[in-house]
Amino acid sequence: MEMYFFLKVFSLYLRNAPTFAYKITYKIIYSLLFHVLKMRQKTVLINLRWSFPGKNDEWYQNIMKQCYNFFTKEFLDFISFPKYYDILDIKFKNLEVLAQAHSKKKGVILVGSHYGSFDKLFYALSKKHYSLTGVAYKQNNSGADIFFKQIRENFMEDQLYKGGDIKQLKNSLVKNNILVLLSDQDAKKKGVAAKFFGINSSTHSGAAILSKRNKSPIVYASITKINNVYQIEFVEIDSSGSIDDIVQQYTTEIEKTIIKNPEQYFWFHKRWKSVREYQ
Repeated sequence: MEMYFFLKVFSLYLRNAPTFAYKITYKIIYSLLFHVLKMRQKTVLINLRWSFPGKNDEWYQNIMKQCYNFFTKEFLDFISFPKYYDILDIKFKNLEVLAQAHSKKKGVILVGSHYGSFDKLFYALSKKHYSLTGVAYKQNNSGADIFFKQIRENFMEDQLYKGGDIKQLKNSLVKNNILVLLSDQDAKKKGVAAKFFGINSSTHSGAAILSKRNKSPIVYASITKINNVYQIEFVEIDSSGSIDDIVQQYTTEIEKTIIKNPEQYFWFHKRWKSVREYQ
C-alpha cells in the first residue's frame, strides 16, 4: 500500500500548491518521463509512423513531445481532483444525441477511447446528472488501483473491471445508466477485425454485442482541448447492422477524432500487437 499513501500525500500537495509550484512540478515530471526515462517512446513513434505514414521525423517528434506534455498535465489534474476539475470550461456539442438516447430508458452504451481528457468527460456528464458505470482494467499496483477508484467514485456510480461478470454490465443498462466502454485498445484473439488507420485491427466488440442483446443505443463521445476549453461531442452510432458493422462505425469515429488532434491521443499502448510486431 506504499503507492496508495504516496499518491494520497502527492495529491494533498498538488491540491494545496500555488500555481507556480504546480507548474514546476509538472515540468519536472514531464522532463523525467520524456528526457530521462524516455518512457515508451519507441512504442509511441512506431504507432505514429504506422498511423501517419509519410510524415517527416520532425513531425513525429513534435507530436510525441506534445503527447507527453498533454498527458502529464492531465494526470496531475486527475491526481489533484477536484481542484482543476471544478473550474473546467466545458462546451457541449450535440448533447441532444445523448439525451435522446437516454430517453429510451434502455441505458446508453457510451463508446469512447483513450483520447483527450476522458475522465473530465465523465466528470462533466455527472454534473449533467447522468449516472455512469465505468469499465476499466485493474491496475497492477493495488494501491494505485484503490486510489484511482476513489477519485472516480466522485463522478461514477459504479466501477467495474474488464473481464468481470457480464450481468453487472446488463444491470447497469437496466438501471438506465450510461455504460462507458473505451474501445480503442487491442482486443487480442477475442476482437473483431476493424480498419483503424488502414490497418486490420483486433477491436473490442463488447459495445456492439451488448447493444444487440439489450436493445441499448450506442453513442460515441470525445473530448478535445482547444486552447483552455474542453469541447465534448456526441455522435449517434447506428446499431441496426451487424456486430462487425457497428464496431467499424465507432472505430472510424475514433480515428476521425484522433486525426484532428493526434497529440491528444494516448499513443503509449501497443494498439496493433495482435497483428504487427513491435521491435
